[in-house]
Amino acid sequence: MRVRKTSLLKWVAMLELVIGAYNLMTGLMSAYVLITDLDGVMASFTESGVEYSTAILGISVAITSLGGLIMTVAGGIGMVFSSLQGKQKLPLYCGYSLFIFVILSDIIQIATMGAGFSLPMLFPFVLHGLYMWGAVKNKKELEAALM
Repeated sequence: MRVRKTSLLKWVAMLELVIGAYNLMTGLMSAYVLITDLDGVMASFTESGVEYSTAILGISVAITSLGGLIMTVAGGIGMVFSSLQGKQKLPLYCGYSLFIFVILSDIIQIATMGAGFSLPMLFPFVLHGLYMWGAVKNKKELEAALM
């Protein structure tokens, strides 16, 4: 009996898909709350002693939504194209876009929100690094199967 092996790319792509869908849903719900009750949100922040401008809140919601969309698309592409011959570069491009987005997002977060670099900022790098490792490994395996 032959045991079928699931690639690292498929496992990490599943994680990217689930976390990305959660982030996308959170971003869209936050955008809805900001659109419908901006004054209530600003009053809540003022009561808690935190001062954020409307632009910073909008940027934060946009980053969350866009990041969720990119992660969801990358997860779907990693799941679908991980076993197709000739399409092994597409997950690599998604991995590059994930890294570029995380770096830009961290820079924007540090610049606009005044936050310093923290340990939770490393989690996306680990997750996307595993995605890239799986994509590179998958590409090599598919190319070796062609020869």
